[in-house]
Amino acid sequence: MEKTTVEKASRSRKKEKKELEFIMTCLAVICGCCLLVTLLRAGLMAYRVGTEASGDLSPVWKALPDMVTLAVMSACSLIICLILFYVRRGEVFTRLNANLLIVIGELVEANGLFQMVYYMLGPGGGIQNSVYLIYILLGVFFLFIGCLFKMGVHMREEQELTV
Repeated sequence: MEKTTVEKASRSRKKEKKELEFIMTCLAVICGCCLLVTLLRAGLMAYRVGTEASGDLSPVWKALPDMVTLAVMSACSLIICLILFYVRRGEVFTRLNANLLIVIGELVEANGLFQMVYYMLGPGGGIQNSVYLIYILLGVFFLFIGCLFKMGVHMREEQELTV
C-alpha cells in the first residue's frame, strides 16, 4: 500500500513537471511572437514615417508613443525570456530574477509616465485618453511582485542560515 502512494506521488510530480514545462514553453513562444510582432510593427511604422515625411515631423511625433511602447515591449520580452532561461535551470527564487522583475516594472512604469507626459504636452494638449494609466498600474504590479520575490529570497537565505 505504501508503494502505490509513493508511485502516485511520483506520477503526480512528473505530471506537474510536464505541465510546468508546457507553460514555460508557451510563455517563451508568446515572448518570441511579441518580439517578432514588435519588430515588424516598428519596421512598418518606420516605413510609413519615411514615406509620409516631407520635411514635416508630425508623422514622427505621432508615431513616437507607439515606438516607445514597442521598444519597452521588446525589452520586457527579452527579459522574460532570460527569466525563463534561469527558471528552466532551476533558479527560480533568486536575487537576479527578482531584480529582472523589478527592471520590467520600471520599464513599464517609465513607459506609462512617458505616455502621460506626451499626451499632456504633445499635440492637441491635455490628456485625451487614459491608456498610460494601464502602463503605470502594470508597472507598479511588476515592482510589487519583484519586491515580493526579493523578500522571498531573503527569507530563504535566512532559513538556510538557521540551524
